[in-house]
Amino acid sequence: MRTSARPLALVSIPIFLGSCVLGPQPGSPDTKLPGSIRGDSAPHGKSFGDKSWHKVFTDPTLKNLIGRALANSPDLVAATYRIEQARAQANAARADWFPHIDGSGGATANYASPNAGQTAPGSDRYSDSYNLTALLSWEVDLWGGIRRSNEAARSRLLQAEYQRDAVQTGLIASVASAYIELQNLDERLNISRNTADSRRSSLELVTARRDGGVSSDLEFGQAEALLGQALTAIPIIEKAISAKENEIRSLLGEYPGGVARGGSLDKLDSSLRIAGGLPSTLMERRPDIAAANQSFQAATADIGVAEALRLPSLSLTGSGGVISNDLGNLLEGKSGAYSIGPDLTGPIFDAGRGKARADNARALAGEALAVYNRAAQQAFREAADAINAYVKTGEIIAEQTRLVNSNRMVSSVAKDRFQGGASSYLEVLDAERSLFDSELQLADNRRDRLLSVVEAYRALGGGWK
Repeated sequence: MRTSARPLALVSIPIFLGSCVLGPQPGSPDTKLPGSIRGDSAPHGKSFGDKSWHKVFTDPTLKNLIGRALANSPDLVAATYRIEQARAQANAARADWFPHIDGSGGATANYASPNAGQTAPGSDRYSDSYNLTALLSWEVDLWGGIRRSNEAARSRLLQAEYQRDAVQTGLIASVASAYIELQNLDERLNISRNTADSRRSSLELVTARRDGGVSSDLEFGQAEALLGQALTAIPIIEKAISAKENEIRSLLGEYPGGVARGGSLDKLDSSLRIAGGLPSTLMERRPDIAAANQSFQAATADIGVAEALRLPSLSLTGSGGVISNDLGNLLEGKSGAYSIGPDLTGPIFDAGRGKARADNARALAGEALAVYNRAAQQAFREAADAINAYVKTGEIIAEQTRLVNSNRMVSSVAKDRFQGGASSYLEVLDAERSLFDSELQLADNRRDRLLSVVEAYRALGGGWK
């Protein structure tokens, strides 16, 4: 009994000693947040970012495109594999808590030389040896290095998951933005074609008036140049449409090709009231901030790992198995043999390497904190900009709509005056150019309004849950 109790006593020593944890305790940064998001009309109400992306992007065609992107995007697949990598690393760190056991077996045939005096005269110079051995190594977490290593690995796993969420958020926003821009290009193309048709009719009128001796060659040239302006815009826009379609197909993880269109996107802009919500919930929703938080916590845990490496390490090592010269009795009880005991090792002189590793870990934690604070500041800026853009583009659209209506009236009057001979074609020229430019600008204003919805949703952390 005394012999068998001795190994148990040796095992209890490191378990008793392993109670100290070095380094700061990982936790979320203590960052002071502003009381509200600038421009938020309901800072304590339900946030626009709390909505599922399905409830924001309700257009069936757009929803289909987003679904295809989420299913096929190589960027999202790569981010998912990074999660698997982090999970494997976390499992490897967890394994450090447990003993490491290896096994070996061998058979040896020996022949002793008689001329070397290795055997007595008349003795058998042949001998055999057989063994089955298990080797044990179990590091005790004396200073909490293993615990901190596990905490760092778990934080990096969470960081990888949040980074995937950030990729998903960006992907949804990119597809929605690209589709809105594609719809805008379609609208600009229709405006250009309708303008070209109208100006072609004007050119025919001016041509007839010139042939009748009423209009001059100058007015004919002005009408022809006006038509050329609209005709030139058409292939330019068609080129942009093709490039935008290819961009969308790339976001979907597909090869270049056309993109189906749905109905109007006006519903995306109707009855929306963008609210930012509580600043604390913004910090929780945004996956990039959550990832930065976990990066900081992992870096903080790494300080404890580096500090533990500067101190002695205690391991329980041992071996045990069966050894015999006769294979037939290898598994008998008398063939058993073992050795076990603690192994204490530590640095005596490392020329400051351990301290340098710890200093580097602290510097990395400081950098991670700065990155987190920067991400938080950027989040509040993006949210404030998006809310402001949504409000102000609405005001711009209202004014721009009135401007378009005024230009249409001016263009109609100018054409009537020209046909009645009350004015030259120069008035028509100026009115037509102003109308064309204002119509295109109104289309762009509507696009910007819709893009501000997408940006507000992304900035407020929506779309990834």
